Amino acid sequence: MNRVAPPFVEDLENFARDFFGDLPCTTVICVSLIGDQLATLLQELLAYPPSIHAWVLVSRLNSTNQPVVAALPVYSTLEVTLEDDCASSGYRDILKRNELIRKWQCPWGATVIDEVAPVFRHILEENHLSSSNLPLEDSKENRNAWWSRRKKLDCLLDEFLRSLEEKWFGPWRSLFFAELSNFKAMDAIESKLIRDLISKCKVAVNKILLKVILGAGDEFDVETCIKQLLSVKKGCVVGKPGLSEEESLETQSEESEAVKRQIELAVQLLYEAHKKIQEAKEGASVKKEATILVLDSEVQMLPWENLPTLRSQEVYRLPTVGSISWILDRSFRHWESGSTISVALPCIDPLDAFYVLNPSGDLDHTQAAFEEWFKDQNLGGKAGSAPTTEELALALRNHDLFIYLGHGSGTQYISGDEIKKLEKCAATLLMGCSSGSLSLTGSYVPRGAPLYYLLAGSPVVVSNLWEVTDKDIDRFSKTILDSWMRESSDAYTDSARCNLVKEFDSMSIEGKGRKRVSKKKASEPEDCDDDDSSKHNGSNNRRPTVGSFMAQAREACTLKYLIGAAPVCYGVPTGIRRKEKVAQ
Repeated sequence: MNRVAPPFVEDLENFARDFFGDLPCTTVICVSLIGDQLATLLQELLAYPPSIHAWVLVSRLNSTNQPVVAALPVYSTLEVTLEDDCASSGYRDILKRNELIRKWQCPWGATVIDEVAPVFRHILEENHLSSSNLPLEDSKENRNAWWSRRKKLDCLLDEFLRSLEEKWFGPWRSLFFAELSNFKAMDAIESKLIRDLISKCKVAVNKILLKVILGAGDEFDVETCIKQLLSVKKGCVVGKPGLSEEESLETQSEESEAVKRQIELAVQLLYEAHKKIQEAKEGASVKKEATILVLDSEVQMLPWENLPTLRSQEVYRLPTVGSISWILDRSFRHWESGSTISVALPCIDPLDAFYVLNPSGDLDHTQAAFEEWFKDQNLGGKAGSAPTTEELALALRNHDLFIYLGHGSGTQYISGDEIKKLEKCAATLLMGCSSGSLSLTGSYVPRGAPLYYLLAGSPVVVSNLWEVTDKDIDRFSKTILDSWMRESSDAYTDSARCNLVKEFDSMSIEGKGRKRVSKKKASEPEDCDDDDSSKHNGSNNRRPTVGSFMAQAREACTLKYLIGAAPVCYGVPTGIRRKEKVAQ
């Protein structure tokens, strides 16, 4: 996608139309952090107090609705540290003094995050210290102290993410709510509510924000939602200083008693519509759509996927909006050339996989946990020894999934330059330390293994933002791989059933003067439906997706944040299917 604005003003309309037309129906949420001189300029223009160090800009986009853009002031999040605790417990004294272990190197150098969220950097430093060093003496007391420290860091990261969501976004966390998938009952209720708000309350609301608010479950707060809907003007909102949300709404309502009554009626209408939707959801198979986060270089190091609002959702991340269309276009061309079936999103067969397991030879526990299991799944791969660059390049080209369970991102065995040369690249699971971390150098674009794989054509890359310990990340890996492979087997079973149903339906069987008429059976799998309308709508409702199992896998970790929050999905929603023939 061309990121340069057109040279003539009269071309801006077509430029904007093309921009939104290239977006998928999947929700895209862009998050940027504005600091330094630009933050100071905004602070002066809007008369904000000097305690505001930065602004967070959140844009919610898709191809079918008006975007919502919010510019919100950022306050410092958590200021607590563990230094005093370290000193009092003597924690550092029980660790081995291994001079070969280097000091933690911050991959992002210095950004505005260090000013508004300094505790995050501290958590990663302490994580490095405890995960890279072991107690001098292997005693029960030292092991307990080590685990106590790790659990405190885990709790601190959880607290940090909750505080970040509350202080940075407050009620505007609704911008991160996922949309419900193919819920026709909600569409009818929403349409009626919009008509009622216009005719009875003289209120026009942003449709995309209304949709996500109505679809919310326990997060729904009708009073707060009305305030949000009323504050959005032409799809935009800017945080205002000096007035609380209640005072702001009261000021808006002081014009006349009629306005107050209209707002009260709007609250009642919204509450009733939400109640009807919750009742309709009971007993219905309702799923949430996936979300793609586009994160700028100032915020990409944070585990956004683990904010309370997002942690249970299916979330992917990418560095630019243009990369979404690029990946989808490339995947579309690939499936067009290799199949008679046209799909909107890429698909992989996890059983068509190649693994590299413990290539350095020092992760005995990981190799013992996975080697026989991989063989039981009939996967090709290599365990206990280092692969050659040629072996890895061949595996990435010829398989749907590449599994790396070793140190780092694997670029010590195949370089980023070699990966980027590939014309086709498998979906990738990189479970080494900091395998998903992006390095920042001044104003240059970020660099890192996930971007190399995406540039080579990989539709999705699951990797770790920071250092992890082997046994806990193994729990994550085993859970998510098992889920993918079970879904692939289920997809194969459903496909066989579909073929059998269609074969019988195509038969002409006459008897007692009647001819058999083909019709869909109640027990027929969803994928047997011949309706092709959903294949180009940017969603993948007919099959499970790679990212839909991330939340479940995170919960398998002992440290659900310090380890469970490290893995993230780079890329786009990618379906799981089963090939008839799998390469070995």
